[in-house]
Amino acid sequence: MTLESSPRAAVLRSRPHIARALEPLLDRAQKTVSFLEGGTLLFDSHLLEASESRGRIVFERSRNEAANRTLLGQSRCVFSASADGWRIEFVAGAPRTSSDTAGAIELDFPDVLTRWRRSSERTPVSPGVPLQCVADSEGVMPFDALVVDIGAEGLGFLIHAQSVALEPGTVLRRCRVDMPGRASCKVDLEVCYSQTIVLGDGSQSVRSGCRFVDTTGAAGELIRFYLGSLGGQPVPAGEPQRDLV
Repeated sequence: MTLESSPRAAVLRSRPHIARALEPLLDRAQKTVSFLEGGTLLFDSHLLEASESRGRIVFERSRNEAANRTLLGQSRCVFSASADGWRIEFVAGAPRTSSDTAGAIELDFPDVLTRWRRSSERTPVSPGVPLQCVADSEGVMPFDALVVDIGAEGLGFLIHAQSVALEPGTVLRRCRVDMPGRASCKVDLEVCYSQTIVLGDGSQSVRSGCRFVDTTGAAGELIRFYLGSLGGQPVPAGEPQRDLV
């Protein structure tokens, strides 16, 4: 069973699980979108087919022909939808004009699909206590981020470089999070979704929702530090600092 999940976040990698997760998008003709050209162009469509046996998914053509042309020129695309309270994201490659469904666009069956549902309230990080993060700190291309809220089931953070593209299912290894008054810790995060947002100064950034791969050890310390035992308040400082790496 290739399913990595908490009650509110799941990463699916087996075709049967992905096919079942896509069924609500077929049954209810839910809108599915893909943000193209850095979010300036929207492919807005409905899923017509998700065939595990044929190894493909099929979309209606968007009403926006520029979006159709751009999608067909991509090697792979990230699609987003909402169904039954879940935010769903998946990656599909090799877009082409369908060979047997008139006017439709087909792609290879997704290799990974993520679902995200927020349960408890996540605790906003105080503006006076910013959490700086170096994501994928020991990877090939680490990047700086700022954690904006935190909870037991995931992290939301702002990526200052809009050029950083994170596909659902991407695992960011040993992200170094700096905690005020404490030693920094390193945690592994798995990307569930990403969305473009507009900051207060009018510039754009990207917000990615991630789940902790492991909520024990360093991640558990980080969660407890900010959530505490009551009211989502940080645990008071004063405990001896220790290396959480």
